[in-house]
Amino acid sequence: MKKLILLVNLVITIVLSGCSVIPMKNSISFQINDHLKGQEVVYKNNWPECSNLTMTPDWIIKQKYITSYSRCKVSPEGYIPEKIIIEYAPWLTYEEQIKKGYGVPEELRYADGEEAAKKRLAIMAAQQEGIAKIPATAWKRIILTPPQEVDKYKYQVPEGKGNRSRGKEIHYLISLNPDGSYDIKTKLYWVSKYHKFWN
Repeated sequence: MKKLILLVNLVITIVLSGCSVIPMKNSISFQINDHLKGQEVVYKNNWPECSNLTMTPDWIIKQKYITSYSRCKVSPEGYIPEKIIIEYAPWLTYEEQIKKGYGVPEELRYADGEEAAKKRLAIMAAQQEGIAKIPATAWKRIILTPPQEVDKYKYQVPEGKGNRSRGKEIHYLISLNPDGSYDIKTKLYWVSKYHKFWN
């Protein structure tokens, strides 16, 4: 009888304190904002799989260098990589890319037809070749360690609304600064259906 009363008291304490005996699922996402005064930024394509890129064509996702996106919602949901390595380098401004034949001009960007598509692909291939010439010393590296953030937020409850049954989302906000330094902040959200496909 004493064991039963003790068990009932334990269950009531857990329910009233809001604790859960089932571990909360965590998801990871990151977003990079550059403040490099007009220069573009390029990334080596060594990121984990990103579920927010489901509408992005494979030939863009599989390029050696990332030029068209700077956000990632790590896939599958709930997967916590040991490390995320982000390698980046400053790149040419849009105007400089156009002059060198590495950027798609506005008039060609949304043009229809097979000829326009071929020109865009040729320019993007030239762009990838140009990025490959960036000196090794220009590349900088950021290493994220998601398991440490999971530990940090283990007992914290996210603010705001969301789908609590899907767990927590730990979101890295990375700011690249003109002097070559960077700042990292993290935010804690409930995983929301509205974040599933953002780019």
